[in-house]
Amino acid sequence: MIVYVESNFVLEIALGQEQALSAEAILSMAEDDSIDLAFPAFALSEPFSTITYHGAERQKLLSSLSQELGQLERSRAHQEVVSLLRPLPIILTEIQKMETDRLESTVGQMLKVGRAINLSEMSFQQALLYGEDYSLSPQDAIIYSVILADIKEHPTQELKCFISRDKKGFTLPAI
Repeated sequence: MIVYVESNFVLEIALGQEQALSAEAILSMAEDDSIDLAFPAFALSEPFSTITYHGAERQKLLSSLSQELGQLERSRAHQEVVSLLRPLPIILTEIQKMETDRLESTVGQMLKVGRAINLSEMSFQQALLYGEDYSLSPQDAIIYSVILADIKEHPTQELKCFISRDKKGFTLPAI
């Protein structure tokens, strides 16, 4: 059986989200050669962008918070509360490091036990059409196109499964 996954699968594991245990079980099945894990190589870059974006947003929050804490610290009435919040920048920085480390580990593991599917010119051209036909985002259209191209390269009797949490992005009419 071929199990296709996309970027949300990677983020589930890297961020320890609700379905992380299920995603890790799928990864374990690939390690045991119980399944053929396949994913668009394109889908491995989006999680890095997501984690980088959230890190930058946290830094903006910390900058604003730092300014506010500086103001609050001037008041004796707020100094105890401010001292409780001072470790927050360190905690958020540690979170960023943990997320990045888990992401790198997850991607490395996927590349070791799975099969990255490259984007071809033909798949890209087809993705442009799928984007228009099905109102998919460019990223989802590329993932959809790459997976469909890979499915067509394997015997029809071989079981195939596409796993995604992005119900909205990949709900398509039957083709």
